[in-house]
Amino acid sequence: MQGLIDRMGVALFIQIVIEVWNCLFLFIMIFSLMGGKKVYSGDSSKSISVPFTPEIIIFYNAIFIYNVVNITGIIADGHTGTLAYFTTRISDFLYYAIGAFQTLFFLELIKRYVPDKSGSGRLKKVTFILQLLHIPSLILLLITPATGVLYYFTENNEYERGKLFYFWHIGTILMFLYIFVISLEYRKKIHPFLRQINFSATIIPFCGFILNTNSSGISFNNISVTVTALAIFMFYEKHRTLVAVQSSHELDMIRTELAEKQLALEQSKNEVLISQIQPHFINNTLMAIRSECRDEPDLYRNITNFSKYLRSHFSAISGMQMITFEREMDNIESYLELERENFGERLEVEYDIERDDFLVPALSVQPLVENAVRHGIGTYENGGTVYIEVHCQEDKTVIVISDKGSGECNITPQQIRRRDMGIEYVRSRLRAMGNAELEITRSETGTASRITISE
Repeated sequence: MQGLIDRMGVALFIQIVIEVWNCLFLFIMIFSLMGGKKVYSGDSSKSISVPFTPEIIIFYNAIFIYNVVNITGIIADGHTGTLAYFTTRISDFLYYAIGAFQTLFFLELIKRYVPDKSGSGRLKKVTFILQLLHIPSLILLLITPATGVLYYFTENNEYERGKLFYFWHIGTILMFLYIFVISLEYRKKIHPFLRQINFSATIIPFCGFILNTNSSGISFNNISVTVTALAIFMFYEKHRTLVAVQSSHELDMIRTELAEKQLALEQSKNEVLISQIQPHFINNTLMAIRSECRDEPDLYRNITNFSKYLRSHFSAISGMQMITFEREMDNIESYLELERENFGERLEVEYDIERDDFLVPALSVQPLVENAVRHGIGTYENGGTVYIEVHCQEDKTVIVISDKGSGECNITPQQIRRRDMGIEYVRSRLRAMGNAELEITRSETGTASRITISE
């Protein structure tokens, strides 16, 4: 180890140590990028590809190889053995080739992802011409092993810059200046993450190239590109998070739109059905039957409640009209009177209503009460209690429908599906209000449905 330090000097030894650590970090970042190419949001069964991830992985792999060949070349530099002879030549050739690839890579990003303000494709043409201008430089690189025009090795197998080294070096600097200028000029039209990549990949390496112009010891090129990789990785993690959040928001919008379309379809089907069964005929028939039952108070009351229940449903299904909560409660009480005939003492109802003079969509509360009865206390062996509460909280009105059962619960999968369908139906009607939201809380003894209406 001491012999290696004495031969190459402390500065180059420190550079090797730094670049070894850089390779380790790059390996970790590449592994992280490979595992994070897709994000899951909203629906865990669906994944979304993160834009620009393949390009970043290619760039990181190039930097990784760039560092490895530089480390290999530095270690072999100055050795006169056969292995060192071929190692230095292969490593330095690859070092220059990968450097050219990085420049061409960022020019390709400009050509592919930066919109042209002129609309004529001029930017793509100019960038393509600059890519073609790399051909003379690549030809120089190919003939360098035989001519030493870019670099050569002394009798002691030590690397030295050739006569045309600065032609290559200054050309690379000019290319990065072009990328920087284009990114600056088109900054408002470039994707924010791509803009961050371009600025990081031009400013930092540009400083490294300038420092490397007069340096014959430490290679600032490798240090600068590794710093660039770290900066881009931080920007990428932020970009990845934003993609996940945005995709989740878009998924919610799609679900909302789909729910609204399904609701509209159901309303259309119901309107057709209602027109076929003629609700007025049904209601008139019930009234005629009720008139024959005046001597049977219980039967008379049940027919009256059932008629009110049907009338409220027919009115609500045929549109999205708003009604007072007082009227909604009339419909709810009619429904509860019918259910008491089924459940008897197993059904208890408690009210705590502070106000009933506000508007709600028809059938926005009653389905929650039906859920509380049928799929709540109705599933418990000993029944239970349904609580209907309305409270005022500052500029909000809060409606809470909850149930508390006792004994063993025997809810079936079919009842769970029907309960959830009822909740989605109510959520859709409340969403149409624009100022109401529904929150469901479940426990071992029951469910609480909380509607919050903002004034």
